[in-house]
Amino acid sequence: MEDKRLIGDLLSAHGLKKTPIRMEMLGLFMDHDFALSASDIVAKMTSKRDRVTVYRALSSFEESGILHRASEDGQGVKYALCGKNCPGEAHTHQHAHFICEECNQTYCLDDVKIPEVKLSDEFLVNRVNYTLSGICKDCKSLDPVA
Repeated sequence: MEDKRLIGDLLSAHGLKKTPIRMEMLGLFMDHDFALSASDIVAKMTSKRDRVTVYRALSSFEESGILHRASEDGQGVKYALCGKNCPGEAHTHQHAHFICEECNQTYCLDDVKIPEVKLSDEFLVNRVNYTLSGICKDCKSLDPVA
């Protein structure tokens, strides 16, 4: 019940209506410590929704600053909840992402800061993507050699 209140407050704070699909989708993000793709969401939802509705909700969450793009691979874009330090629509995420080579999950590493890179005025940077890859703690614990 506490999660429903938090989700409702989050939607209200970002000027979005509290629809059942938005409530359920944000609940899924809160229940997972890794990023989710649209396919992940559709597969995990209890109520069947068409992909268009899911993509529209993801787009509105990203535009309003609730979610950010954590990674993109052959399965599509994976999204993660924005942290408290994300300034709204600007999405200036100054943290790294970790992609597990075993389970393909993407994790936000909020405590890992992206190194500052100085570029000449010839370039205008719109987005920085700092991604690490390896084996996550869950997959590592499954390895009998580790």
